[in-house]
Amino acid sequence: MDAPKISVIIPLYNAERFIRECLISVLASKFKDYEVLVVDDCSTDNSLAEVRKLLPHFDGRLKIFSTEENSGGPGIPRNIGIKNSSGKYVTFIDNDDMILPDALGIFFDVAEFYDADVVYAEKCLSVKGDEKISGKNLQGVSNVKTEEHVAAPTLETFDISERIRRDMADMFLILPWGKFYRRDFLLKNEIFFPQMEYAEDVTFCFKCLCLAKNYVRIPHVTNIHRFRMDSAGLKVTNSRAEGIRSWLDVLTKNMSELDNFTRRLDLEPNLRHEVLNYYVGVHFKIMRHFFQNAEPHEVHKIFYDELQNPALNLAGKNFVAAYLFAEKFLEK
Repeated sequence: MDAPKISVIIPLYNAERFIRECLISVLASKFKDYEVLVVDDCSTDNSLAEVRKLLPHFDGRLKIFSTEENSGGPGIPRNIGIKNSSGKYVTFIDNDDMILPDALGIFFDVAEFYDADVVYAEKCLSVKGDEKISGKNLQGVSNVKTEEHVAAPTLETFDISERIRRDMADMFLILPWGKFYRRDFLLKNEIFFPQMEYAEDVTFCFKCLCLAKNYVRIPHVTNIHRFRMDSAGLKVTNSRAEGIRSWLDVLTKNMSELDNFTRRLDLEPNLRHEVLNYYVGVHFKIMRHFFQNAEPHEVHKIFYDELQNPALNLAGKNFVAAYLFAEKFLEK
């Protein structure tokens, strides 16, 4: 049997309410030369049972894998999907999201025409929480600054420094879904997700942006994203300190990874600093919801205590401490 053109990778964890809808959206695809790899991360609900119910409808194209223990995030399941996939291209769908019927065909045609390593859909549809998806509650969402929308598939600049500056101007979504990747490109460059509870997509997406030869943006809407406040990166923790602690761990790991990667790219020092400064800011924007109604001295103490934590990655910790010091020093 010939290898499929596309491998659709879906990390699964406790999504019994949504996974059937997700898989049916793939079944409805007009492009049929695909395989689906569902990688279960030790779900404790009936998610796997819901997947197995649909096995007969995929005619052998649906494959199920499982982690040996819960990894704490979607990164490791996605890596398992990449390594076990056989398609020329791979795309990721979150287990509570959907794709539109034309999505796979559009991605494939553009990737083939441009010999692309990555194809990026700059728009998506969004639905809030557990709402039933219908024409009434779907909203169009832009993943780039609105004035920069393309009208047709557009090849990004080959200048890596310019791509990076566009990234820092919010021209690219720091999420793996809504994109289409050449599998050999990922494997050759060893681009995989780090093991993190959330924000594992930061370094993955940044590496793809920098290392792809042909990176193409398209105006088509391909995905329906379900925005839920109980998703990993936004969920409420038991305490403010716990939330800050977990995010600082993610932040320091990402900063260390980005620091090492940008050094290997041999970027000029000012641009390297801008990249790290930008992504520290991205993390802090997400972390702000832990600070609501907090007194400044309370936040200061939590940060001070956690930056002494020996479990935090040293290089990342030193960078975060330096960033906080520099921001204070440069305050006007």
